[in-house]
Amino acid sequence: MSWQTHPWMIALRRFGRTAGLNRAIAVLLKGGEGYESRFRDTMLAVVREGDCVWDVGANAGYYSRLFAERVGQRGRVFAFEPDPRVLARLEQSVGILGNVTLVPVALADRDGTMRFRQGSDAVGATGQLIDADRTSAGAWIEVPVLRGDTVVARGMAALPDVVKIDVEGFEAEVLRGLGALLERPSLRAVCVEVHFALLDTRGQRNAPAEIEWSLYSAGFRCRWADHSHLVAVRVAP
Repeated sequence: MSWQTHPWMIALRRFGRTAGLNRAIAVLLKGGEGYESRFRDTMLAVVREGDCVWDVGANAGYYSRLFAERVGQRGRVFAFEPDPRVLARLEQSVGILGNVTLVPVALADRDGTMRFRQGSDAVGATGQLIDADRTSAGAWIEVPVLRGDTVVARGMAALPDVVKIDVEGFEAEVLRGLGALLERPSLRAVCVEVHFALLDTRGQRNAPAEIEWSLYSAGFRCRWADHSHLVAVRVAP
């Protein structure tokens, strides 16, 4: 367990949210860099030409386009996005790229359907799955969900070399759903945006430590690119 996922730090984050301090602290810690720039650069550094990259929670395709350029025509990018409203923008963004495939499902730790609340922001980036046992204000739609290992078994995506996950508080479920894929030596890196506040709201305060431990246990070395982005690279045997 790193200091970022220590129970005391989780409690401190919660206090900061309650006091309205976290946003200001995050700005100071970024040191003037653009949003997610450190995570972007650290993540792209582990992507190689010819790789297969899963962009889980692709949204409008910002990272999908960067991955497509990085892997080249010998590589593949699979962009996972369940929100039909966002899918139209994603297709406009990456549809002309011959090495990107859209997969219109959410990844989770089960196969079936789940409720999904579409994001209220301009680009739909805050859309998220809804726990079946929790009430949710506002409208929702139903979207298909699949385990990552089911996606491969059904031939919907090739085995990944790198996985990027940004799923608004359901990142632990995505990792669990990868199943045996997480142990495959060919999976070289997993890059996760850990949504501490959303996990706390879901009653999963220990999920950040679970995420970190699941990656360590599968043979990865974990590094926090910033206060909420985790980059895990497999340790060479």
